[in-house]
Amino acid sequence: VIRGKDHIANTRRQRYIFDYFGWEPPVYRHYGRMGIEGVVLSTSQMRAGIAAGEYRGWDDIRLGTLRAIARRGISPEAVREAVLDIGIGETDISFSWENLFARNKAIVDPSSNRYFFVPDPVPVRVQGGPDHVAHALLHPAHPERGTRDLHFTGEVILPREDLAEGRAMVRLKDLFNIEMTGEGTDISACFAGDSLADARARKAPIIQWLPAGAGVPCTLVTPDGDRAGMCEPRVAAELGQVVQFERVGFARIDAVSAEGIIAYFTHR
Repeated sequence: VIRGKDHIANTRRQRYIFDYFGWEPPVYRHYGRMGIEGVVLSTSQMRAGIAAGEYRGWDDIRLGTLRAIARRGISPEAVREAVLDIGIGETDISFSWENLFARNKAIVDPSSNRYFFVPDPVPVRVQGGPDHVAHALLHPAHPERGTRDLHFTGEVILPREDLAEGRAMVRLKDLFNIEMTGEGTDISACFAGDSLADARARKAPIIQWLPAGAGVPCTLVTPDGDRAGMCEPRVAAELGQVVQFERVGFARIDAVSAEGIIAYFTHR
């Protein structure tokens, strides 16, 4: 018999009855409460929140349900391993997201293709940049899977958060270096060579990008809110799979439509 430690008193009564009649009692195991930091576990609160429209449903990733965990792209194997690590005991415990994420990353990383997702994109024209095709590997450990070919023809979109004031050089991943001036949406850039060594010497950040006009609208659903941006068109072929958005994290592709792609954030 496996049940919560709040039934320990009932176990004593039941054992008394078994002993009185001379029956062999079952084996009892009691477990303490499991807390999961940052998510709602109360079913009454969940039900009320769903009815009020606060949550999308029982698989809303702000909830602590198995359906919510699965929708994020957490594999059943990772959940099983994380729970086995905890074991059964009468002491109340706090479930570790970090342990679950580490277990899941080890499972999904080998199969997760890499793509660029540009949140809050800003268009930037690069002066002097030669037309070029970037051949980005689908997976760095599996070159046999092929590449994603990104065609640069003069203008790109970049994450707004990477256009910080005072940041001179950045390297567009798998492409080349650019020098930037300006701030906000008034950003100009010029070609600064393709030497990775130069970028490293100047401690230039390596950032994701997309050719202007070549991306697909993408919404990344996270526990902290939705992030709107653009992603590579090939992501649409990954429906139901977990991918890695480079520099952002792993995500499960949840829906694909004419309006764009919806992805659920898994973890870093």
